[in-house]
Amino acid sequence: MTPPDPGQGAGRAQIAFVGAGGFISAFHLLTARDSDAMEIRTIADLDESILEKHSSRLAVGYTTTDYERVLADPEVDIVIIGTKQDLHSRIIIESLDAGKWVHCEKPMAETREEGAAVIAAEDRNPGRLSIGFNRRFAPAYAEAKRLMQSTGRPWFIDYRLMAPNLNKEKATREYYAKRERILYEGTHILDLMYWLLEAAPQRVFMTGDRCFNNCCLLEYADGSRVSFLCGSMGSHCFGKEHMDLFAEYTTISIDEFVDMKVRGFKGEYDRVFPPYLGEHAEAVRRYGLDFYETYKVDRMLRDRSLVDFCDEMKVVIEEVRRPTEQAFDAADYSPVHPDLWSFSPDKGWVQSIEHFVQCYLTGETPQNADARAGAISTDLALALLQSLESGQPVGFSV
Repeated sequence: MTPPDPGQGAGRAQIAFVGAGGFISAFHLLTARDSDAMEIRTIADLDESILEKHSSRLAVGYTTTDYERVLADPEVDIVIIGTKQDLHSRIIIESLDAGKWVHCEKPMAETREEGAAVIAAEDRNPGRLSIGFNRRFAPAYAEAKRLMQSTGRPWFIDYRLMAPNLNKEKATREYYAKRERILYEGTHILDLMYWLLEAAPQRVFMTGDRCFNNCCLLEYADGSRVSFLCGSMGSHCFGKEHMDLFAEYTTISIDEFVDMKVRGFKGEYDRVFPPYLGEHAEAVRRYGLDFYETYKVDRMLRDRSLVDFCDEMKVVIEEVRRPTEQAFDAADYSPVHPDLWSFSPDKGWVQSIEHFVQCYLTGETPQNADARAGAISTDLALALLQSLESGQPVGFSV
C-alpha cells in the first residue's frame, strides 16, 4: 500500500490499533479520536471487555480479537502497536510486510537479532516505521535542541528518570516485574540522547541492579558525556524527569517538561510549557512548576482507589507544601478534560503521532525514530546490561 499523492485531497488516514491497554487507551486512542487527519478503522485486542468499552465510546469501524484480520484489511493505512514488548518486533515485521505504515511503542526489539530483522523489513517495504520515542517531539526538548545547536561541543548532559511504579516493579506476578527497566523505559532516554547529540556513544558503563535501578554513563567521540539515572525509587509526589544540559558558558535545565531555565544564551530567557492537552495551561503559565506539582499531588489525593492502594503498600502520598505562601489553592481547580488519565506534562505524545500521520498523507519523510534508531536504543540498553554484568565499560559502535 502506498500513501496518497501529496496535495490530492488525501483526507484522513485509516488507523488500526493492535493492543489497546492502559497507555494506548489513555493517549493514542484519544489522539486519533480528536484528530482531523485520522479515523479509527479498527481496534484489535485479546480482551473483549476492552473492545466493548472502546466501541461504546469511540467511532470505530469494527473491533476484533484477531490482529491478522487487521493486517489483511486493505482499508487500513497505519497500524499502531501497543502490545507487550515481546511481540513488538514480530508484529512490526508482519505489518510492514502487509504494506502498512507502522507506529510501535517502545522498545522496538528485545534482542539485536530482532532489531536487525525489523531493519530488514523496513528496508524491503514502502511503508515507514515510527517507534514511540515521543520525547523527540516534547515542546520543551525540541526547544532545548534548537538552542543547543548554537553551542559548541562537548556537551555534558545529566538526566534523571526516577519514579516508583507499583503496578510494574512491586507486583511480583506482573509482566514487567522481571524485565529490565533500562530496556522497557530507559530506551526512551537512550534515543533522546541519540537524537539530541546526533550520534551514538563510543563507550557505556552501568551500575545498579538488573531490573529496577541504574546509574549509566555514556561517552561520545567529541568529548560529550551523559550521566543517566534510571530507576524506580523515590516519592510518588516528586517529578519523574529532569534534564540539565551544559555547554561552554551555557546551561539549560528542564524540570518535568514544564519549567525550562535558560542561562547564557543572548536574548533567550526562561520558558514554561503547558501540560498535556493544555490542562490548566493558564495556571501553569502564571504560577509555574509550583502549580503543576501542587495540583498533580492534589489530584492524586482525591483518587480514593490510588490512596487505598498506596496505604496497602505502605507508600506515603502527602500534599505539597512550599515554605513560601502560594498565590493559589489547588483545591479550587477541577479537571477540565474528562478523558485525562492523569495530570501529565506534554511529552510529545500527540505531536509524534500527528507528525507521522501527516507524513503518510503528504508523502514526506517522517522525523520519528525509525527502525535503525529503534535498534540503536535496544543495542545500547543491551550493552549497558553487559557492562552491569562485567563491572567494566563496554565499547559501542553502530
